[in-house]
Amino acid sequence: MAPAFSFVSTVARVTKAQAKEQRRREREQEAQRRARRGMVRNVAVAASVVGVLVVALVLLWPDPEVGDTTAEGWDLPQLDGDGRVAIADFRGKPTVAAFFASWCEVCEDEIPEYLVVSQQVGDEVQFVGINTQDSGRGLADAEKWGIAGVWPLAKDIGGSTGSGLSTGTFGMRGSPMTAFYDAEGTVVHVQLGGLTGAQLADAIEQLFGVSA
Repeated sequence: MAPAFSFVSTVARVTKAQAKEQRRREREQEAQRRARRGMVRNVAVAASVVGVLVVALVLLWPDPEVGDTTAEGWDLPQLDGDGRVAIADFRGKPTVAAFFASWCEVCEDEIPEYLVVSQQVGDEVQFVGINTQDSGRGLADAEKWGIAGVWPLAKDIGGSTGSGLSTGTFGMRGSPMTAFYDAEGTVVHVQLGGLTGAQLADAIEQLFGVSA
């Protein structure tokens, strides 16, 4: 009889051990389920927060300054007002588009000389200033140089630094740059780099037959 008792006791011990192991597994599984539910809740909360932030950014983000920045069809926001400035506005007369930036040291001398030439040629040639790759101080410089209120002034748009026309279309690197348009609004010459007033006057005479 002793061996039978020993067998029964061993079976009982094994059964208890199995039951204990089963309970341990069930506790682990329940803990894992709770962790998964918590993770799902956290993801849902995070997604909701991101959704709210996205909506807020969409609502608060300023309207894009939509316009054309092709070489012969540009349409840009006005630098000194709420209107637009487009190359098509000047069709019928040759146009000189002077690109400038507040950080451009060459512009300090060039733009005032351009102003003198523009006054010399009068209504025969249209001048327009285009502020590009700038931090927002372009209008102050335009006022300092005397072209604000005298030339139409535009603000370049697009690209990573508001330079869709100058760098994206014309491949401008640095500043200044000058684009010359005939009376039909077609680009006839692009000057990468500065010009003196005398050089500008020569270019206008050669390209347009207008003497300063």
